[in-house]
Amino acid sequence: MVEACPRTDITKIEYYGKKFTVQEVIDYSLLVGGYLCANGYAGGSVGVMLPNIPEAVFTLYGCSASGSVANLINPRIPTKKLKSLLLSTDTKVLFLYDALYPKHKDMLSSLGVKVVLCSPFYYRSDLKWLYALKSVGNRKNYFENVLTSGKCTPLSTDGKEAVAYIHSGGTTGEPKTVVLSSYALNSLAEAILTTVHPKKTYDAERDSMLMMLPIFHGFGLGVCAHTIACACRIVLEPRFLPSESVKMIKKYSVTHLAGVPAMYRKMLGVKALRDGRLRNVTNVFCGGDSLSSLVKERFDEALKSAGSTAEMVEGYGLSETASVVTVGRVGATKEHSQGQALKGNEIRIYKGATPLSAGEVGEILVSTPSLMSGYLGESQSDVVVDIDGKPFLKTGDLGYMDSDGYLFYLERQKRSIKIGAINIFPQEIERVCRELSEVVECCVARCYDKNNKPYVKLHLQLEDGIELNSLLESKIKRKIEQEIVRYAVPKEFCLEKEIKRTEMGKIDFNYYESLN
Repeated sequence: MVEACPRTDITKIEYYGKKFTVQEVIDYSLLVGGYLCANGYAGGSVGVMLPNIPEAVFTLYGCSASGSVANLINPRIPTKKLKSLLLSTDTKVLFLYDALYPKHKDMLSSLGVKVVLCSPFYYRSDLKWLYALKSVGNRKNYFENVLTSGKCTPLSTDGKEAVAYIHSGGTTGEPKTVVLSSYALNSLAEAILTTVHPKKTYDAERDSMLMMLPIFHGFGLGVCAHTIACACRIVLEPRFLPSESVKMIKKYSVTHLAGVPAMYRKMLGVKALRDGRLRNVTNVFCGGDSLSSLVKERFDEALKSAGSTAEMVEGYGLSETASVVTVGRVGATKEHSQGQALKGNEIRIYKGATPLSAGEVGEILVSTPSLMSGYLGESQSDVVVDIDGKPFLKTGDLGYMDSDGYLFYLERQKRSIKIGAINIFPQEIERVCRELSEVVECCVARCYDKNNKPYVKLHLQLEDGIELNSLLESKIKRKIEQEIVRYAVPKEFCLEKEIKRTEMGKIDFNYYESLN
């Protein structure tokens, strides 16, 4: 497994200039664990509904130390959804972003859930005055009072116990709660570090990750938080703002970036990005959605112009595998590929019970030590199959492998469209469209004509000042026909002010399909 940091005096977390050493992170985490033990919450589900602030990290590891499960919840969800998650996970205590307390107060009171309020200003010396000014409810309910508890004694386990809940769409598209163990998260960290840094080329004191992705997101939890906590410094960004991210990269000498394509596209719109801000960056990871060639090319150009030798590499993963299972290697990427399997992972492509050869499209199956324990209240049996004595997750994703072992993800199985006996992959259409300079974002919706035959409708968000006219429609149609197939050409176009996204930040294709 991943080695513990040999020194406890080096900085592990940086938050707007406030630095926490390895020892301080351990101490604060054990104090949170002590609070959970002293108040009878240890061993149960502990809600963590926070942005990327120090309290979120302390609570995550405080749960682990006390044998509790960190129930990681998106702060943006509505009250009704929050109530459902708290009930389904039997959560009795919630570490909550204080600005949200008035919105959920009545519901939380009715359930008898204990609330620990956390402010993004508590550890900010430049804005500490806002902590007192913007406090809500009883000050005794704030995180600072948690720190008056004694430290807990960390549990000694085999690592198979549940340590985190991630709320996911599931491999079938139905909302599920993914149960991750300590073993799964530690295995992920080891696989990433030994694959990306096989000769341990990172420096625990110098290197750092800008944590733009939220901790409730599998990518944010598994890669930005835990993997980096095992290796180097985490620079916390509570809320992703492109201009703020670009500023922080330079200010905190950030060396590692991890984000989704939309984040990088927005950062490219910040002029300061090209002012040498990326000079110290050595690794750039992208996942969670389809990456357009245009975004990769432009970001790679920005890296090069700043004097960085880094290259944006794409990866593939799921919440069910604690996030990443494949990643591209710098200098050995292939266009539209999500790279090769991490060390210790294995990818296979199947059609039903039949294994497929290189280049053949089928369902992606994954075997990895970072596999979830199962969905809450369910076993793995419905989505995990035994192949050659190994457990393989049936991802519900379509793709293929080439002869070099590179994975090419195409689409969610349920989203593919068959037109004229040809399989059409909406994400492939979206990827091609995003390569046009006029297009900011897009979403393909499956529609049916009066004879119940499927066709493609394309919803478009365009750059400011660009009109959706017949010339642009013809340009899009021509590009799709040339690069994919004529059956993939949209029959309808619809201009959108902004493409709608889900709570997890992914394009909400279900919303657009429901309109038709």
